[in-house]
Amino acid sequence: MPSLSDISIHSFIEENQIKTESGVSLDFRDHMYMFDIYSDMSPRQAIMKAAQVTMSTCASVKALWVAKTRGMDLIYTLPTDSDRNAFVGGKVNRMIAQNPIFQTWTKDKDSVEQKTIGDSMISYRGTFTQKAATMIPSDLNLYDEIDSSKASVIEMYSSRLQHSKHKWEWYFSHPSSERSGVHKFWLLSDQKHWFIRCGKCQKEQYLSWPESIDVEKEMFVCKTEGCSAPITNEQRRRGRWVKKYKDRTFSGYWIPLLICPWVSASEIIAYSKEKTEEFFYNKVLGLPYVGGGNKLTRDYLFQNLTHKPYAPDKNKRVIIGIDTGLKLDFVMGDDHGLFFHGEATDYDLLDGYMLRWPKAIAVIDQGGDLIGSRKFHQRWKGRVYLLAFGGEKKGMQLIVWGKNEELGAVACDRNRIIQLVVDEFRTGKIPLHGTETDWLDYASDWDNLSRIKIIDPLTEENKGFKWVRNGRDHKCLATAAWRIGMDRFSHDPGTHVSQASMLEFPLAPETDVFGHLDL
Repeated sequence: MPSLSDISIHSFIEENQIKTESGVSLDFRDHMYMFDIYSDMSPRQAIMKAAQVTMSTCASVKALWVAKTRGMDLIYTLPTDSDRNAFVGGKVNRMIAQNPIFQTWTKDKDSVEQKTIGDSMISYRGTFTQKAATMIPSDLNLYDEIDSSKASVIEMYSSRLQHSKHKWEWYFSHPSSERSGVHKFWLLSDQKHWFIRCGKCQKEQYLSWPESIDVEKEMFVCKTEGCSAPITNEQRRRGRWVKKYKDRTFSGYWIPLLICPWVSASEIIAYSKEKTEEFFYNKVLGLPYVGGGNKLTRDYLFQNLTHKPYAPDKNKRVIIGIDTGLKLDFVMGDDHGLFFHGEATDYDLLDGYMLRWPKAIAVIDQGGDLIGSRKFHQRWKGRVYLLAFGGEKKGMQLIVWGKNEELGAVACDRNRIIQLVVDEFRTGKIPLHGTETDWLDYASDWDNLSRIKIIDPLTEENKGFKWVRNGRDHKCLATAAWRIGMDRFSHDPGTHVSQASMLEFPLAPETDVFGHLDL
């Protein structure tokens, strides 16, 4: 018969006097918000958190306990191998050294990459080596700092659950931008908030910035209208988790520093003044940050709606941007903005559009369909251009059109053309003809695209930015292709779409750009 400590993780912690990596006994007095998270064994979890809220300690203990008591194999991911090494060496191994019970569990196979726990195994992995994701099965994946991880490799790790009867996945991270990383899964969750009760008006509420802080008095206050009574540390300490939604797939928690009783109101105010806005939102409030062009939100996108249809006559120069893959995603527009988007399973529909508008120009990403895109190019000589998206190259002009034997090709820096499109949507320069309903599916693709910082794992130096996807982004790339076409073929007077000025990027040798196209 299993013991109580095999059934209840809190009984296990108390019975074995579990300590942190620093040798301090786990104490929930100042971490009451973590109590339910420790015992939550929901198969799918999404925890959106600030920095330094002890979530990594919780995840380390839960991983060891679940592997031992549930007989489950686990994969625990961190962004890079160096992150993994630092985490296992600096936290997990030190925690094992502080707790004799963990030492007995890990005595057979214990390395930075793997730990045998009874009949189970925990594999610690980074997310920038795809090979590692294809080698090991799993029952539970824990994705730590998913917002800094490589999305495509996370998807590969998820595939390692296919043969498990459990298929558990736990996501936790401080968020980066809306609808990406952990926030994407948080939106699918029951979205639990930590509710406290005001001692004066007795109204329950969750703490938020700036409503819950009196900046002048530097104190937490009740945000109920007409109350504004002080909120004490004890009241913040003794809250309870309240679900915003019922019957959701994910169990979700939001942990801002606002609910941590050891963090004062004056510290929160200081963070808001001294740190960057991005840091304050992500690391202090535990919220996604939208700013500086890091995300094309629906508010920014839909501000471009005209709320009326538009159909150019047959003599107009229509530009069609096409992204290839399992389907052909496309957008169509002219000097007056975008008027249609869609998808096709073959090229018949696109051929029809080329006939309907005899002056139409198509720019097609050749990467997803090498054969079909070339046949389309051959059928419409001089009107279809094969696009090669590339990574950033120093000294490269943003858009380079092929000449001579490379005529009919165009190359472009993927990240910078996406940034250009985002900036133009954000500043209202690309009209969308129609209503919000007409462009909902289109907006969904933009929800999956976010700009992240590229940090050198060795030097921690900021190496620039990259647009990454967390889901399908085909209409976004089709729009980038359309924008490339507009840059060359939109010259009508009174155009609503701005012309891109690329003079600051000196022209690179064309052979460096087109050498692989094999036209």
